[in-house]
Amino acid sequence: MAGRPGRTFYRIGAAAALAAAFAEIWINLAVGIVGREDNPVNQGFYLVVAAAAACAFTARLRAEGMARAMLAVAGLQALLGLAIATAPSTARDEPMGALGVLLLSAGFTTLWLLAAALFHGSARRQRSGAGASS
Repeated sequence: MAGRPGRTFYRIGAAAALAAAFAEIWINLAVGIVGREDNPVNQGFYLVVAAAAACAFTARLRAEGMARAMLAVAGLQALLGLAIATAPSTARDEPMGALGVLLLSAGFTTLWLLAAALFHGSARRQRSGAGASS
Protein backbone atom coordinates (compact mmCIF):
# COMPACT_ATOMS: atom_id res chain seq x y z
CA MET A 1 0.00 0.00 0.00
CA ALA A 2 2.85 2.36 0.76
CA GLY A 3 4.10 2.05 -2.82
CA ARG A 4 0.84 3.24 -4.41
CA PRO A 5 -0.55 6.47 -3.01
CA GLY A 6 -4.23 7.05 -3.67
CA ARG A 7 -5.09 3.38 -4.14
CA THR A 8 -7.81 3.39 -1.46
CA PHE A 9 -9.45 6.48 -2.97
CA TYR A 10 -9.37 4.84 -6.39
CA ARG A 11 -10.97 1.64 -5.12
CA ILE A 12 -13.74 3.47 -3.29
CA GLY A 13 -14.32 5.66 -6.36
CA ALA A 14 -14.57 2.57 -8.56
CA ALA A 15 -16.99 1.02 -6.07
CA ALA A 16 -19.16 4.17 -6.13
CA ALA A 17 -19.21 4.23 -9.94
CA LEU A 18 -20.03 0.52 -10.15
CA ALA A 19 -22.76 0.93 -7.51
CA ALA A 20 -24.32 3.79 -9.49
CA ALA A 21 -24.22 1.79 -12.72
CA PHE A 22 -25.58 -1.39 -11.10
CA ALA A 23 -28.38 0.44 -9.26
CA GLU A 24 -29.39 2.38 -12.35
CA ILE A 25 -29.65 -0.75 -14.48
CA TRP A 26 -31.30 -2.80 -11.74
CA ILE A 27 -33.99 -0.23 -10.94
CA ASN A 28 -34.64 0.34 -14.62
CA LEU A 29 -35.00 -3.38 -15.33
CA ALA A 30 -37.06 -4.13 -12.24
CA VAL A 31 -39.65 -1.35 -12.23
CA GLY A 32 -38.51 1.34 -14.64
CA ILE A 33 -37.43 4.83 -13.66
CA VAL A 34 -40.14 6.50 -15.74
CA GLY A 35 -43.47 4.69 -15.59
CA ARG A 36 -43.10 0.95 -16.14
CA GLU A 37 -39.98 -0.93 -17.18
CA ASP A 38 -41.16 -1.13 -20.81
CA ASN A 39 -41.45 2.67 -21.19
CA PRO A 40 -39.12 3.66 -24.09
CA VAL A 41 -38.05 6.80 -22.21
CA ASN A 42 -36.12 4.54 -19.83
CA GLN A 43 -33.63 3.71 -22.60
CA GLY A 44 -31.85 6.99 -21.92
CA PHE A 45 -30.82 5.78 -18.48
CA TYR A 46 -29.08 2.76 -20.02
CA LEU A 47 -27.17 5.18 -22.22
CA VAL A 48 -25.81 6.95 -19.13
CA VAL A 49 -24.24 3.67 -18.00
CA ALA A 50 -22.95 3.01 -21.52
CA ALA A 51 -21.43 6.51 -21.56
CA ALA A 52 -19.75 5.80 -18.21
CA ALA A 53 -18.20 2.63 -19.63
CA ALA A 54 -17.07 4.41 -22.79
CA CYS A 55 -15.56 7.27 -20.79
CA ALA A 56 -13.76 4.83 -18.48
CA PHE A 57 -12.36 3.03 -21.52
CA THR A 58 -11.22 6.32 -23.04
CA ALA A 59 -9.60 7.32 -19.73
CA ARG A 60 -7.80 3.95 -19.70
CA LEU A 61 -8.99 3.59 -16.10
CA ARG A 62 -6.39 6.12 -14.94
CA ALA A 63 -7.45 8.14 -11.91
CA GLU A 64 -7.11 11.59 -13.48
CA GLY A 65 -9.08 10.61 -16.57
CA MET A 66 -11.66 8.74 -14.52
CA ALA A 67 -12.30 11.88 -12.45
CA ARG A 68 -13.10 13.81 -15.62
CA ALA A 69 -15.12 10.92 -17.03
CA MET A 70 -17.31 10.59 -13.93
CA LEU A 71 -17.82 14.35 -13.87
CA ALA A 72 -19.03 14.19 -17.48
CA VAL A 73 -21.33 11.27 -16.66
CA ALA A 74 -22.76 13.18 -13.68
CA GLY A 75 -23.54 16.08 -16.01
CA LEU A 76 -25.16 13.73 -18.50
CA GLN A 77 -27.24 12.14 -15.72
CA ALA A 78 -28.40 15.53 -14.46
CA LEU A 79 -29.31 16.79 -17.92
CA LEU A 80 -31.16 13.58 -18.78
CA GLY A 81 -33.11 13.68 -15.53
CA LEU A 82 -34.03 17.32 -16.08
CA ALA A 83 -35.07 16.72 -19.69
CA ILE A 84 -37.23 13.73 -18.80
CA ALA A 85 -38.75 15.37 -15.72
CA THR A 86 -39.82 18.43 -17.71
CA ALA A 87 -41.33 16.40 -20.54
CA PRO A 88 -45.13 16.63 -20.57
CA SER A 89 -45.52 12.84 -20.81
CA THR A 90 -43.60 12.31 -17.54
CA ALA A 91 -46.18 14.24 -15.50
CA ARG A 92 -48.77 11.60 -16.41
CA ASP A 93 -46.58 8.63 -15.44
CA GLU A 94 -47.46 7.16 -12.09
CA PRO A 95 -46.42 6.54 -9.41
CA MET A 96 -43.27 8.69 -9.45
CA GLY A 97 -44.03 11.47 -11.90
CA ALA A 98 -41.64 14.33 -12.57
CA LEU A 99 -40.56 14.86 -8.96
CA GLY A 100 -39.66 11.21 -8.53
CA VAL A 101 -37.58 11.22 -11.70
CA LEU A 102 -35.77 14.35 -10.54
CA LEU A 103 -35.05 12.92 -7.09
CA LEU A 104 -33.84 9.58 -8.41
CA SER A 105 -31.70 11.27 -11.03
CA ALA A 106 -30.26 13.57 -8.35
CA GLY A 107 -29.31 10.51 -6.31
CA PHE A 108 -27.51 8.93 -9.26
CA THR A 109 -25.83 12.26 -10.08
CA THR A 110 -24.58 12.40 -6.50
CA LEU A 111 -23.06 8.92 -6.80
CA TRP A 112 -21.30 9.86 -10.06
CA LEU A 113 -19.98 13.07 -8.44
CA LEU A 114 -18.78 11.10 -5.42
CA ALA A 115 -16.89 8.76 -7.73
CA ALA A 116 -15.38 11.76 -9.56
CA ALA A 117 -14.23 13.34 -6.29
CA LEU A 118 -12.66 10.08 -5.11
CA PHE A 119 -10.85 9.55 -8.43
CA HIS A 120 -9.64 13.15 -8.25
CA GLY A 121 -8.34 12.53 -4.71
CA SER A 122 -6.56 9.43 -5.94
CA ALA A 123 -4.94 11.32 -8.81
CA ARG A 124 -3.77 14.10 -6.45
CA ARG A 125 -2.23 11.59 -4.06
CA GLN A 126 -0.52 9.78 -6.93
CA ARG A 127 0.96 13.06 -8.20
CA SER A 128 2.14 14.13 -4.75
CA GLY A 129 3.52 10.66 -4.07
CA ALA A 130 5.40 10.65 -7.39
CA GLY A 131 6.82 14.11 -6.69
CA ALA A 132 8.01 13.09 -3.23
CA SER A 133 9.84 10.00 -4.49
CA SER A 134 11.66 11.87 -7.31
